Amino acid sequence: MTLSAPPVLRPPTPARVSVHPRLVRLDPQTRARLHAAAEAFEVPAELIAGVLIDEHARLDRWDAMQDVAVRFGLRLPGPVAAGWWRLLGGCCGRPVDSFSLGRAQMKPETLRHLGRLGYVDVPATPDALWRMLLDDRLAERLVAACLRATVDHWAAGGVAILHRPDVLGTLYSLGLTGANGVHAHPVANARGEGIARWASWLSTQGVLTGQAPQR
Repeated sequence: MTLSAPPVLRPPTPARVSVHPRLVRLDPQTRARLHAAAEAFEVPAELIAGVLIDEHARLDRWDAMQDVAVRFGLRLPGPVAAGWWRLLGGCCGRPVDSFSLGRAQMKPETLRHLGRLGYVDVPATPDALWRMLLDDRLAERLVAACLRATVDHWAAGGVAILHRPDVLGTLYSLGLTGANGVHAHPVANARGEGIARWASWLSTQGVLTGQAPQR
């Protein structure tokens, strides 16, 4: 699904601002996490939020069921959990470790790669890693780490893309480079352009500061 132009803000309540009832609510805790992640990894807070909005917009029932099933398995004792993971992987036709999980919709191997590069501290065991991906409070930081890793990877190849939210939005779901590797003229896809539109809109509406205009 390609995101259309961002909708008009609903009137804010004292506790939170609704950008869209189905997509995202930026309450004070979420805004604080966005700004902390942006500062830690030196990427725009509005771009982190744009990626999370896009991921949320694309969630379907299957994605939600995967998260619920993994959360359930993580509560089971060891021997029972082992059987659950085999059953779940068999039903899905692929191992649990290949699922995209949590608000960041990040795969475990992506998180491991970020750990190997030194951007985040990653647990050693699969179950601890899955818990990390499913921790809603860490989503902003995981997205920011991935965006920073992408910026740095392209910069090492002589190409600056921090000023290209559309390209960064594209690469978030494709990997550090996509199929074509680092090159001088990266082109965004429709998904990346949608993320960039969200980032631009968020930066002008006061959503990230809690000062969104009443409509």
